[in-house]
Amino acid sequence: MSDYKMVRLGDVCSFHAGISIDKRWLSNDADKGVPIVLHDDIEEGRASTFYAGEYDKEQMVHSGEYLVSVVDSLSIEPWYGEDALFSHHFCRLCPQEDKLNPVYMAFALKYIFGRLDECEDCGEICLDGDVSVDELAETVIPLPDIESQLRIVDVLNSAESLLNLQLQMLEKIEDLLDAKFIELFGDIEENSFNWKVVPLEELAERVPSRSILEKDRKEGEYPYYESTGIVDYIDQYSFDEDLLLVAKVGSALISDDMPIAKAVSGKIWASDLVHVLRMKPDAGILPEYLEIVVNNLDISDSLRGGVMPKLSKAALYALPIPVPDLELQIEFKSFLGMLIEQRDKILGRMQEIYNIFESLNQRYFEGAICEE
Repeated sequence: MSDYKMVRLGDVCSFHAGISIDKRWLSNDADKGVPIVLHDDIEEGRASTFYAGEYDKEQMVHSGEYLVSVVDSLSIEPWYGEDALFSHHFCRLCPQEDKLNPVYMAFALKYIFGRLDECEDCGEICLDGDVSVDELAETVIPLPDIESQLRIVDVLNSAESLLNLQLQMLEKIEDLLDAKFIELFGDIEENSFNWKVVPLEELAERVPSRSILEKDRKEGEYPYYESTGIVDYIDQYSFDEDLLLVAKVGSALISDDMPIAKAVSGKIWASDLVHVLRMKPDAGILPEYLEIVVNNLDISDSLRGGVMPKLSKAALYALPIPVPDLELQIEFKSFLGMLIEQRDKILGRMQEIYNIFESLNQRYFEGAICEE
Protein backbone atom coordinates (compact mmCIF):
# COMPACT_ATOMS: atom_id res chain seq x y z
CA MET A 1 0.00 0.00 0.00
CA SER A 2 1.18 3.52 -0.80
CA ASP A 3 2.67 5.52 2.09
CA TYR A 4 1.84 8.84 0.43
CA LYS A 5 -0.73 11.17 1.95
CA MET A 6 -4.25 10.96 0.56
CA VAL A 7 -6.07 14.00 -0.79
CA ARG A 8 -9.48 14.67 -2.26
CA LEU A 9 -9.22 15.05 -6.01
CA GLY A 10 -11.37 18.15 -5.68
CA ASP A 11 -8.68 19.82 -3.53
CA VAL A 12 -6.05 19.66 -6.29
CA CYS A 13 -8.15 19.62 -9.44
CA SER A 14 -11.03 21.54 -10.97
CA PHE A 15 -13.87 19.88 -12.84
CA HIS A 16 -15.94 21.07 -15.74
CA ALA A 17 -19.11 19.29 -16.81
CA GLY A 18 -19.89 18.85 -20.48
CA ILE A 19 -22.67 20.49 -22.43
CA SER A 20 -26.23 19.16 -22.32
CA ILE A 21 -26.82 18.59 -26.00
CA ASP A 22 -29.82 19.98 -27.81
CA LYS A 23 -29.87 17.63 -30.81
CA ARG A 24 -31.48 20.32 -32.96
CA TRP A 25 -28.08 22.04 -33.08
CA LEU A 26 -26.08 18.99 -34.13
CA SER A 27 -24.89 18.44 -37.70
CA ASN A 28 -22.06 16.95 -39.74
CA ASP A 29 -21.38 20.31 -41.39
CA ALA A 30 -18.21 21.98 -40.10
CA ASP A 31 -19.51 25.33 -41.34
CA LYS A 32 -22.49 25.14 -39.00
CA GLY A 33 -20.87 25.00 -35.59
CA VAL A 34 -17.88 23.98 -33.51
CA PRO A 35 -16.64 20.39 -33.13
CA ILE A 36 -18.07 18.42 -30.21
CA VAL A 37 -16.55 15.29 -28.67
CA LEU A 38 -18.93 12.33 -28.46
CA HIS A 39 -18.11 8.89 -27.07
CA ASP A 40 -16.91 7.35 -30.32
CA ASP A 41 -14.54 10.27 -30.96
CA ILE A 42 -12.10 9.62 -28.10
CA GLU A 43 -10.30 6.71 -29.74
CA GLU A 44 -10.18 8.48 -33.10
CA GLY A 45 -8.90 11.71 -31.54
CA ARG A 46 -11.10 13.65 -33.93
CA ALA A 47 -14.59 15.11 -33.61
CA SER A 48 -16.85 14.53 -36.62
CA THR A 49 -20.00 16.20 -35.25
CA PHE A 50 -20.57 19.95 -34.92
CA TYR A 51 -22.69 22.02 -32.54
CA ALA A 52 -24.31 25.34 -33.35
CA GLY A 53 -25.99 26.00 -30.00
CA GLU A 54 -24.86 28.10 -27.06
CA TYR A 55 -22.00 26.95 -24.82
CA ASP A 56 -19.58 28.08 -22.15
CA LYS A 57 -15.85 28.34 -22.89
CA GLU A 58 -15.18 25.99 -19.95
CA GLN A 59 -17.01 23.31 -21.91
CA MET A 60 -14.17 23.23 -24.46
CA VAL A 61 -11.43 20.61 -24.19
CA HIS A 62 -7.93 21.36 -25.47
CA SER A 63 -5.27 19.01 -26.76
CA GLY A 64 -3.47 17.22 -23.92
CA GLU A 65 -6.29 17.63 -21.41
CA TYR A 66 -8.12 14.70 -19.85
CA LEU A 67 -11.78 13.74 -20.11
CA VAL A 68 -13.50 11.36 -17.70
CA SER A 69 -16.45 9.39 -19.00
CA VAL A 70 -19.07 9.62 -16.27
CA VAL A 71 -21.83 7.53 -17.88
CA ASP A 72 -22.18 3.72 -17.72
CA SER A 73 -18.52 2.94 -16.98
CA LEU A 74 -15.83 5.24 -15.65
CA SER A 75 -12.73 5.83 -17.73
CA ILE A 76 -10.21 8.59 -18.21
CA GLU A 77 -8.68 9.36 -21.59
CA PRO A 78 -6.49 12.14 -23.02
CA TRP A 79 -7.81 14.27 -25.83
CA TYR A 80 -5.31 14.92 -28.63
CA GLY A 81 -7.60 16.48 -31.22
CA GLU A 82 -8.43 20.10 -31.98
CA ASP A 83 -10.17 22.32 -29.44
CA ALA A 84 -13.73 21.04 -29.13
CA LEU A 85 -16.82 21.04 -26.98
CA PHE A 86 -17.52 17.86 -25.02
CA SER A 87 -20.88 16.32 -24.21
CA HIS A 88 -22.46 15.83 -20.79
CA HIS A 89 -21.21 12.23 -20.90
CA PHE A 90 -17.78 13.63 -19.99
CA CYS A 91 -16.13 15.74 -17.33
CA ARG A 92 -12.95 17.74 -18.05
CA LEU A 93 -10.24 17.56 -15.39
CA CYS A 94 -7.83 20.46 -14.89
CA PRO A 95 -5.25 19.60 -12.18
CA GLN A 96 -3.29 22.25 -10.33
CA GLU A 97 -0.05 21.33 -12.02
CA ASP A 98 2.17 22.65 -9.21
CA LYS A 99 0.54 19.98 -7.01
CA LEU A 100 -0.73 17.26 -9.37
CA ASN A 101 0.93 16.11 -12.57
CA PRO A 102 -1.78 15.38 -15.21
CA VAL A 103 -0.24 12.08 -16.35
CA TYR A 104 0.23 10.92 -12.75
CA MET A 105 -3.42 11.80 -12.16
CA ALA A 106 -4.47 9.74 -15.18
CA PHE A 107 -2.52 6.67 -14.06
CA ALA A 108 -3.98 6.94 -10.55
CA LEU A 109 -7.57 7.28 -11.77
CA LYS A 110 -7.24 4.46 -14.30
CA TYR A 111 -6.18 2.15 -11.50
CA ILE A 112 -8.88 3.37 -9.13
CA PHE A 113 -11.64 3.12 -11.74
CA GLY A 114 -10.46 -0.37 -12.66
CA ARG A 115 -10.85 -1.55 -9.06
CA LEU A 116 -14.22 -0.03 -8.26
CA ASP A 117 -16.18 -3.21 -8.95
CA GLU A 118 -14.34 -4.79 -5.99
CA CYS A 119 -15.37 -1.97 -3.65
CA GLU A 120 -18.76 -2.77 -2.10
CA ASP A 121 -20.39 -2.08 1.26
CA CYS A 122 -17.27 -0.36 2.53
CA GLY A 123 -18.92 2.72 3.96
CA GLU A 124 -16.90 5.03 1.74
CA ILE A 125 -17.84 6.96 -1.37
CA CYS A 126 -17.51 4.54 -4.28
CA LEU A 127 -18.00 5.47 -7.91
CA ASP A 128 -19.98 3.05 -10.02
CA GLY A 129 -22.01 3.61 -13.19
CA ASP A 130 -23.25 7.17 -13.73
CA VAL A 131 -21.50 9.65 -11.42
CA SER A 132 -21.69 13.36 -10.74
CA VAL A 133 -18.89 15.92 -10.68
CA ASP A 134 -19.34 16.21 -6.90
CA GLU A 135 -18.86 12.46 -6.46
CA LEU A 136 -15.77 12.52 -8.64
CA ALA A 137 -14.34 15.38 -6.59
CA GLU A 138 -14.63 13.24 -3.43
CA THR A 139 -12.35 10.56 -4.88
CA VAL A 140 -9.11 10.31 -2.93
CA ILE A 141 -5.72 9.72 -4.53
CA PRO A 142 -2.20 9.33 -3.13
CA LEU A 143 -0.30 12.59 -3.52
CA PRO A 144 3.51 12.52 -3.29
CA ASP A 145 5.53 15.61 -4.17
CA ILE A 146 5.81 16.61 -7.83
CA GLU A 147 9.31 15.14 -8.23
CA SER A 148 8.09 11.77 -6.95
CA GLN A 149 5.05 11.95 -9.23
CA LEU A 150 7.33 12.48 -12.23
CA ARG A 151 9.48 9.49 -11.25
CA ILE A 152 6.37 7.33 -10.94
CA VAL A 153 5.16 8.53 -14.35
CA ASP A 154 8.52 7.56 -15.89
CA VAL A 155 8.30 4.06 -14.43
CA LEU A 156 4.69 3.46 -15.48
CA ASN A 157 5.23 4.99 -18.93
CA SER A 158 8.15 2.61 -19.48
CA ALA A 159 6.09 -0.43 -18.44
CA GLU A 160 3.16 0.69 -20.60
CA SER A 161 5.51 1.21 -23.56
CA LEU A 162 6.75 -2.36 -23.18
CA LEU A 163 3.16 -3.59 -23.30
CA ASN A 164 2.44 -1.50 -26.39
CA LEU A 165 5.56 -2.86 -28.07
CA GLN A 166 4.28 -6.41 -27.60
CA LEU A 167 0.93 -5.38 -29.07
CA GLN A 168 2.71 -3.96 -32.10
CA MET A 169 4.60 -7.22 -32.51
CA LEU A 170 1.30 -9.13 -32.48
CA GLU A 171 -0.03 -6.83 -35.19
CA LYS A 172 3.11 -7.45 -37.28
CA ILE A 173 2.56 -11.20 -36.95
CA GLU A 174 -0.98 -10.76 -38.30
CA ASP A 175 0.39 -8.66 -41.18
CA LEU A 176 2.98 -11.34 -41.95
CA LEU A 177 0.33 -14.06 -41.94
CA ASP A 178 -1.88 -12.04 -44.32
CA ALA A 179 1.06 -11.39 -46.65
CA LYS A 180 2.00 -15.10 -46.75
CA PHE A 181 -1.59 -16.08 -47.45
CA ILE A 182 -1.78 -13.67 -50.38
CA GLU A 183 1.57 -14.92 -51.69
CA LEU A 184 0.39 -18.53 -51.73
CA PHE A 185 -3.28 -18.17 -52.63
CA GLY A 186 -3.84 -14.69 -54.05
CA ASP A 187 -6.88 -12.54 -53.31
CA ILE A 188 -9.56 -15.02 -52.23
CA GLU A 189 -12.59 -12.81 -52.87
CA GLU A 190 -11.43 -12.13 -56.42
CA ASN A 191 -9.88 -15.62 -56.81
CA SER A 192 -6.96 -13.89 -58.49
CA PHE A 193 -5.10 -17.20 -58.99
CA ASN A 194 -8.12 -18.82 -60.66
CA TRP A 195 -8.45 -21.76 -58.30
CA LYS A 196 -11.33 -24.14 -58.80
CA VAL A 197 -14.32 -22.90 -56.76
CA VAL A 198 -16.76 -25.33 -55.15
CA PRO A 199 -19.52 -24.99 -52.54
CA LEU A 200 -18.35 -25.71 -49.01
CA GLU A 201 -20.67 -28.71 -48.89
CA GLU A 202 -18.29 -30.59 -51.23
CA LEU A 203 -15.38 -30.08 -48.85
CA ALA A 204 -16.78 -30.59 -45.36
CA GLU A 205 -19.73 -32.09 -43.53
CA ARG A 206 -21.48 -30.67 -40.52
CA VAL A 207 -21.57 -32.86 -37.43
CA PRO A 208 -23.98 -32.52 -34.48
CA SER A 209 -23.04 -30.50 -31.41
CA ARG A 210 -24.85 -29.64 -28.21
CA SER A 211 -24.67 -27.07 -25.46
CA ILE A 212 -24.20 -27.49 -21.74
CA LEU A 213 -25.97 -25.01 -19.48
CA GLU A 214 -23.54 -22.91 -17.51
CA LYS A 215 -24.88 -24.24 -14.22
CA ASP A 216 -24.13 -27.79 -15.35
CA ARG A 217 -20.55 -27.19 -16.43
CA LYS A 218 -17.72 -28.35 -14.20
CA GLU A 219 -14.40 -26.56 -14.36
CA GLY A 220 -11.72 -28.39 -16.29
CA GLU A 221 -9.02 -28.17 -18.94
CA TYR A 222 -11.02 -28.47 -22.15
CA PRO A 223 -12.10 -25.32 -24.04
CA TYR A 224 -15.84 -24.79 -24.44
CA TYR A 225 -16.70 -22.96 -27.67
CA GLU A 226 -19.69 -20.80 -28.50
CA SER A 227 -20.20 -18.40 -31.43
CA THR A 228 -17.77 -15.84 -29.99
CA GLY A 229 -15.01 -18.37 -29.31
CA ILE A 230 -13.88 -19.93 -26.04
CA VAL A 231 -16.22 -18.95 -23.19
CA ASP A 232 -15.27 -21.55 -20.59
CA TYR A 233 -13.03 -24.49 -19.71
CA ILE A 234 -14.80 -27.68 -18.60
CA ASP A 235 -13.99 -31.21 -17.47
CA GLN A 236 -15.24 -33.06 -20.57
CA TYR A 237 -14.91 -32.89 -24.34
CA SER A 238 -17.12 -33.78 -27.30
CA PHE A 239 -14.49 -33.81 -30.08
CA ASP A 240 -10.86 -34.82 -30.42
CA GLU A 241 -9.86 -34.14 -34.03
CA ASP A 242 -9.11 -31.40 -36.57
CA LEU A 243 -12.27 -29.38 -37.19
CA LEU A 244 -13.56 -26.00 -38.30
CA LEU A 245 -16.03 -24.16 -36.08
CA VAL A 246 -18.24 -21.49 -37.66
CA ALA A 247 -20.58 -19.20 -35.75
CA LYS A 248 -24.22 -20.13 -36.24
CA VAL A 249 -25.98 -17.20 -34.54
CA GLY A 250 -25.15 -13.93 -32.85
CA SER A 251 -23.21 -10.71 -33.17
CA ALA A 252 -20.01 -12.40 -34.36
CA LEU A 253 -21.67 -12.86 -37.76
CA ILE A 254 -21.94 -9.11 -38.32
CA SER A 255 -18.88 -7.86 -36.41
CA ASP A 256 -15.90 -6.45 -38.28
CA ASP A 257 -13.62 -7.26 -35.35
CA MET A 258 -14.65 -10.82 -34.53
CA PRO A 259 -13.80 -13.82 -36.75
CA ILE A 260 -16.67 -16.23 -37.38
CA ALA A 261 -14.52 -19.30 -38.16
CA LYS A 262 -11.90 -21.04 -36.05
CA ALA A 263 -9.80 -24.10 -36.88
CA VAL A 264 -9.43 -26.30 -33.80
CA SER A 265 -7.47 -29.42 -33.00
CA GLY A 266 -7.57 -31.85 -30.11
CA LYS A 267 -10.02 -32.15 -27.23
CA ILE A 268 -12.74 -29.48 -27.20
CA TRP A 269 -16.45 -29.07 -26.52
CA ALA A 270 -18.51 -27.23 -29.14
CA SER A 271 -21.96 -25.87 -28.28
CA ASP A 272 -24.93 -25.86 -30.62
CA LEU A 273 -24.29 -22.15 -31.27
CA VAL A 274 -21.58 -23.13 -33.77
CA HIS A 275 -21.49 -25.22 -36.91
CA VAL A 276 -18.95 -28.01 -36.46
CA LEU A 277 -17.34 -28.98 -39.75
CA ARG A 278 -15.31 -32.12 -40.39
CA MET A 279 -13.21 -32.13 -43.56
CA LYS A 280 -14.28 -34.80 -46.04
CA PRO A 281 -11.69 -37.47 -46.87
CA ASP A 282 -9.85 -36.76 -50.11
CA ALA A 283 -11.45 -33.29 -50.40
CA GLY A 284 -7.99 -31.73 -50.43
CA ILE A 285 -8.82 -29.07 -47.86
CA LEU A 286 -7.30 -28.15 -44.49
CA PRO A 287 -9.23 -26.43 -41.66
CA GLU A 288 -6.48 -23.83 -41.24
CA TYR A 289 -6.86 -22.70 -44.86
CA LEU A 290 -10.65 -22.85 -44.72
CA GLU A 291 -10.69 -20.70 -41.58
CA ILE A 292 -8.98 -17.80 -43.38
CA VAL A 293 -11.22 -18.14 -46.42
CA VAL A 294 -14.50 -18.17 -44.47
CA ASN A 295 -13.37 -15.22 -42.32
CA ASN A 296 -12.67 -13.19 -45.46
CA LEU A 297 -15.88 -13.96 -47.34
CA ASP A 298 -18.70 -11.43 -47.43
CA ILE A 299 -21.54 -13.45 -45.89
CA SER A 300 -23.99 -10.56 -45.40
CA ASP A 301 -26.36 -11.88 -48.09
CA SER A 302 -26.28 -15.34 -46.48
CA LEU A 303 -27.60 -14.20 -43.09
CA ARG A 304 -31.15 -14.26 -41.83
CA GLY A 305 -32.77 -13.05 -38.64
CA GLY A 306 -32.21 -9.29 -38.39
CA VAL A 307 -31.63 -8.48 -34.71
CA MET A 308 -30.29 -12.00 -34.05
CA PRO A 309 -28.46 -12.89 -37.28
CA LYS A 310 -28.24 -16.56 -38.21
CA LEU A 311 -26.15 -18.50 -40.69
CA SER A 312 -28.17 -21.54 -41.67
CA LYS A 313 -26.75 -24.92 -42.63
CA ALA A 314 -27.91 -24.40 -46.22
CA ALA A 315 -26.29 -20.96 -46.43
CA LEU A 316 -23.07 -22.31 -44.91
CA TYR A 317 -22.91 -25.21 -47.33
CA ALA A 318 -23.44 -22.84 -50.28
CA LEU A 319 -20.42 -20.63 -49.50
CA PRO A 320 -18.04 -20.57 -52.51
CA ILE A 321 -14.59 -21.88 -51.60
CA PRO A 322 -11.53 -21.66 -53.89
CA VAL A 323 -9.53 -24.89 -53.59
CA PRO A 324 -5.76 -24.47 -54.10
CA ASP A 325 -3.21 -27.27 -54.29
CA LEU A 326 -2.98 -29.24 -51.05
CA GLU A 327 0.82 -28.81 -51.00
CA LEU A 328 0.35 -25.02 -50.72
CA GLN A 329 -2.13 -25.46 -47.89
CA ILE A 330 0.35 -27.70 -46.06
CA GLU A 331 3.05 -25.04 -46.52
CA PHE A 332 0.69 -22.42 -45.14
CA LYS A 333 -0.20 -24.60 -42.15
CA SER A 334 3.49 -25.06 -41.34
CA PHE A 335 4.10 -21.31 -41.61
CA LEU A 336 1.04 -20.66 -39.44
CA GLY A 337 2.37 -23.04 -36.80
CA MET A 338 5.64 -21.10 -36.56
CA LEU A 339 3.78 -17.81 -36.20
CA ILE A 340 1.47 -19.24 -33.53
CA GLU A 341 4.55 -20.34 -31.59
CA GLN A 342 5.95 -16.81 -31.75
CA ARG A 343 2.56 -15.31 -30.90
CA ASP A 344 2.28 -17.49 -27.80
CA LYS A 345 5.73 -16.36 -26.66
CA ILE A 346 4.70 -12.73 -27.09
CA LEU A 347 1.46 -13.33 -25.18
CA GLY A 348 3.49 -14.89 -22.39
CA ARG A 349 5.77 -11.85 -22.24
CA MET A 350 2.75 -9.58 -22.28
CA GLN A 351 1.28 -11.35 -19.27
CA GLU A 352 4.56 -11.03 -17.38
CA ILE A 353 4.84 -7.33 -18.21
CA TYR A 354 1.19 -6.77 -17.34
CA ASN A 355 1.74 -8.43 -13.95
CA ILE A 356 4.67 -6.08 -13.32
CA PHE A 357 2.59 -3.10 -14.44
CA GLU A 358 -0.26 -4.08 -12.11
CA SER A 359 2.16 -4.64 -9.23
CA LEU A 360 3.59 -1.15 -9.72
CA ASN A 361 0.12 0.39 -9.86
CA GLN A 362 -0.87 -1.44 -6.70
CA ARG A 363 2.23 -0.20 -4.93
CA TYR A 364 1.58 3.42 -5.88
CA PHE A 365 -2.22 3.66 -5.73
CA GLU A 366 -3.72 0.85 -3.63
CA GLY A 367 -4.10 3.16 -0.67
CA ALA A 368 -6.84 5.03 -2.54
CA ILE A 369 -9.05 1.94 -2.85
CA CYS A 370 -11.63 1.60 -0.11
CA GLU A 371 -11.44 -1.82 1.52
CA GLU A 372 -14.28 -4.07 2.47
